[in-house]
Amino acid sequence: MEAQLFYKELGRLLYAVAAVDGRVSPKEVETFKRVVKERLVPVEAGMDHFGSDQAYITEFEFDVLAERSATSDEAYESFIAYMARHRNDLGPDRRDLIYACAHAVARAVHGVGAKEFPLLVDLHRHLG
Repeated sequence: MEAQLFYKELGRLLYAVAAVDGRVSPKEVETFKRVVKERLVPVEAGMDHFGSDQAYITEFEFDVLAERSATSDEAYESFIAYMARHRNDLGPDRRDLIYACAHAVARAVHGVGAKEFPLLVDLHRHLG
């Protein structure tokens, strides 16, 4: 599995979770950046062509989607399509990491809300 593509799609998923209620709050962005720094960077050994940890591709993709006001649905559908193509490449540890990151962003503002909950349930189903 290509790490760059994984982190790009993970950025899309985490953006979808943050934007599912129609806006991305500063608290969600803060939580997202902490998740990247504390959960993704420590487990990624690879560097991109700029010498940065590849996990930061997640932040870049999130920022691009936020800048163009992408919809949660389009970002989530992209991640689900990625999952369908790479299902066998994602071991249990990687799947747990994906869900933990999504759950952290979902609960950033007053816990998991009515909009985030169905998305997390569907994600859990896709992660198997």
